Amino acid sequence: MFTGLLLKESLEDESVLETLRVTKTEVWDVENAVDWQPKRWTAITFEGDDDQADALARRLSRALKPAWYANFSTEAHAYVVFAGRFFKYLKGDRQARADAQQYALSVGVPASQVDWGE
Repeated sequence: MFTGLLLKESLEDESVLETLRVTKTEVWDVENAVDWQPKRWTAITFEGDDDQADALARRLSRALKPAWYANFSTEAHAYVVFAGRFFKYLKGDRQARADAQQYALSVGVPASQVDWGE
């Protein structure tokens, strides 16, 4: 089973929410939002079956706005999804994580937000 988190405000196409098994929704007041981001985010926690993880990453990559990301993980792999691209790497693989972080920065994700869990 995988579990993950995405921000509703990160979605260009909210219809992807209909394909998720949502387990929790929270509203966060955000201190590290940058000028172009809202100061309040809707955090959506979701889960799913491991055999659907790659398909979800592809769907999310088509639904996200630029300069945002969503992340989720299976027992073995971390997924970090951006508009048009996703990274899948073995948890604990420092170089693969660094590659995903560098990509995040290159597409405009603020440095203070490049902090996903595995």
